[in-house]
Amino acid sequence: MPNVSIFEDTLTGGHHNSLGNTLVVADQVNADHSLLRDLIATYASDDEVLRLRVSSALKRVAWEHPEWIHAEIGAIMNWVERLKQPSAQWSLGQMLLAIGPLLSESERERSIALMKTHIEHSQDWIVLNHTMETLAQWAHDDHDLEEWLLPHLACFAEDSRKSISKRAHRLLGGFGR
Repeated sequence: MPNVSIFEDTLTGGHHNSLGNTLVVADQVNADHSLLRDLIATYASDDEVLRLRVSSALKRVAWEHPEWIHAEIGAIMNWVERLKQPSAQWSLGQMLLAIGPLLSESERERSIALMKTHIEHSQDWIVLNHTMETLAQWAHDDHDLEEWLLPHLACFAEDSRKSISKRAHRLLGGFGR
């Protein structure tokens, strides 16, 4: 398969649990905004580890330049929906947390709908933790979201996975429960 972007070779290889050259790529994109679309295009790779690294790099760009990620959030969400890959889902939760104040009402609604889907259907503990975190922070300013989220947090508070139950308890405490 031909390279899907200029970053594919850089992000490929190494141990599957390592960041590989993710930090190098994130630094390159943070230094040159024109490279962002090439990084997003790398989601087209067949390599799941490479796509995880794309997500990790995008998350780092989001915290450094939230306005850049905001401008591309529609494309990023399209990829996350299409891929159904946990690393893309949990990184999206982190990106959305970083860019939340920049979102339009329609972007926020789409983001919430996508994260609700992750809460309702994912079994991945990292997806659940990061998505709960973002939704809980947003729910403090959104009564409807709070009403939807609280029963889910209560359910997660009873989860057998300690990281999920601890996070859910902590988040519930932020709502006075």
